[in-house]
Amino acid sequence: MASDKKILLTTAYIKHKNDYYDWVGSNIPSKIRLSRPRKISYALRFIKQNLPEVEILEYPTWDEYEHALAHSWDVVGFSFYINDIYKIKEMIKFARDNSVPELWGGNYGVLTKGMEKLLDRGFIGYSEPEIAKYLKKKLTPIIHPPIINDLEFGPFNVTRFGVLFTTRGCTHSCKFCQTPVFQPNSEVVPLESLEKVVKYYKDVGINFIGIFDENFGLHRKHAGEVVKILNKYNMYWACMARAEYVAKQVRTWTANGGKFVGAGVGIESFNAEALQDMNKKFDPKKIIADLLTIKENNIGILGYYIIGFENETERSIKRNLIKLKDLKIDLNQITIVTPLPKTQLWNDIESKYGIFEDDYTKYDTKHLVWHHPNLSKERLEGLMHWGLSMTNPRKSIMRMVFRFHRLLHINEGFRGFGMLPRSLYYAKKFDTGGYKIFFDTENGGLLRYKFDLDHPV
Repeated sequence: MASDKKILLTTAYIKHKNDYYDWVGSNIPSKIRLSRPRKISYALRFIKQNLPEVEILEYPTWDEYEHALAHSWDVVGFSFYINDIYKIKEMIKFARDNSVPELWGGNYGVLTKGMEKLLDRGFIGYSEPEIAKYLKKKLTPIIHPPIINDLEFGPFNVTRFGVLFTTRGCTHSCKFCQTPVFQPNSEVVPLESLEKVVKYYKDVGINFIGIFDENFGLHRKHAGEVVKILNKYNMYWACMARAEYVAKQVRTWTANGGKFVGAGVGIESFNAEALQDMNKKFDPKKIIADLLTIKENNIGILGYYIIGFENETERSIKRNLIKLKDLKIDLNQITIVTPLPKTQLWNDIESKYGIFEDDYTKYDTKHLVWHHPNLSKERLEGLMHWGLSMTNPRKSIMRMVFRFHRLLHINEGFRGFGMLPRSLYYAKKFDTGGYKIFFDTENGGLLRYKFDLDHPV
């Protein structure tokens, strides 16, 4: 018999409507720019779609959080990252003061030392199976929820795109990454579920999909079947994957009407010694050759690059950032080496150099939090900002937009010029906040949302 326990899961609260994390804005130093604010929680949407009994709040204001806790819950859980911890501690205290019987924690933030003392239970890895056990419910094969993100330009919403996770978890052992600790086993999302959500996107007017796997192609056969599904529904798509894999597949993915248009690739560094130390079996020269192959096929590239390895100096970092600029990649994310809890990098840096920063909001990969042997905090952070400005000029974004529109025109003819505005128009029918709790005050109950994949909004 299923349990009647009432569970509320929430992210960290936001202070005001512009308090959302913006990945693009954190990497492009410009007042007028593209932005992708994080207004929804991928993890909580997976839980809600597969366990609809659970209620979720995504980036609520503090007033919304207080209002939600005015209702009785058996469990309140928090999904958070390390830089959310000061907000989560406030939320935990408020829940304790309001006599919530049990508090849970999930996502990468629970790996942080000390959080286990504040929570009654912490979930390491994807939590659907454990929550199902708590609810005395049998969990069916995972159902992929609809996840639609906004892409904005200044105050205007430019378009919307669908998000796809074809696998969850990672089997690689990069020293700086928490995923091998959090979810060391990689699980594929069933193809039937993936096709259903891709069809849903198409039915609500979405023609663009971003595959947000940590490493698309980790399961090669499964990835090949996913590409077939995307081609079947005539979807434009991009993915995050190793440069070597993308370079090998790019011609296949674009052949016979395939609409592969972009890749996010982990360049990581042009410092061979640092790559070896991070357990990255990359050859910098091979990475550059693969990037050039991808570019030759008119594919947009988002590069992930890290500075501040222990053997780096100001001179070596500048030299390699200039090399990155000369590649003319469409967009670069430049981060600073940041030790995160439970990683091998954390243990190594703590023992060799020491970690001085106790403000967890600084653990966002944009600040130096440890004693670097060659560079001060101010100098390394200055180099990062210099690199972001140099490698992400405004014209590179415009070049990317122009190339994409040209590709649309080649594939779709004059119809291509209207695809982005049409995508926005039709996607407005989809409520991206559909999982947020709203209270029916007249009837004293909750208005609950679960997307019906068989009947698009």
